[in-house]
Amino acid sequence: MVKGCIPLMLTLGLLHAQPAAAEIRGIYHPYVNQGERELEYQLLWRGPDDQPDTLQQLSFGYAWTDRFATEIYLLAESVHQQGRRSRGYEVEAIWQLTEQGEYWADWGLLVELESDDQGKERELGVSVLMEKQLGRRWVGTLNAQLEYEFGDDTDNEFETGLRAQLRYLHKPTLEPAVDLYLDDQDYALGPTLIGAVRLSPGRQLRWELGVPIGLKSRTPDLGLRFAVELEF
Repeated sequence: MVKGCIPLMLTLGLLHAQPAAAEIRGIYHPYVNQGERELEYQLLWRGPDDQPDTLQQLSFGYAWTDRFATEIYLLAESVHQQGRRSRGYEVEAIWQLTEQGEYWADWGLLVELESDDQGKERELGVSVLMEKQLGRRWVGTLNAQLEYEFGDDTDNEFETGLRAQLRYLHKPTLEPAVDLYLDDQDYALGPTLIGAVRLSPGRQLRWELGVPIGLKSRTPDLGLRFAVELEF
């Protein structure tokens, strides 16, 4: 999903958001468009079938310059048929480090800060974002993450993660892709459909629909990720 957001303004001393049981929340791209605002809703459903997890998030982002943007998330994680389990917030900041097409690949930096509702479990993550066009029709994107978990109810430790996407540029309204997620909780691979609909000059609606498939026993066999974003 096109993410246009990030700062070191993360000293916002956050907040309340239990780290989700499933971190699969889309692929980040290293681009920022100055003055662009984003309003996004995302839903992630993960098995197992007897007690699936559901993560919902609503976010608002703003690009302050042509290199720097921020985004704030309201998160709610629930368990099927048992109501809401946790809620909270997350702050992200993104820097576009290079001009598009300036080097062999385009580069960006993402910072994420997340906390549970009592401030007892927190996560601080830094990701290097890379994107490269492969020929006329293919685009490869890579997110390499280093994350630090800390708090009263968790072991203080570093973790790593990797997200990758291979996207086919069919047409703006429909681009098929394959997403890969590797971290301490998830090994998942699956197809994704991406599209954008132009509503008016400077305004468009973007959507994504993905099906992450678990590659190891700790990862749910099947999931569903849906996102819709208004850019204006």
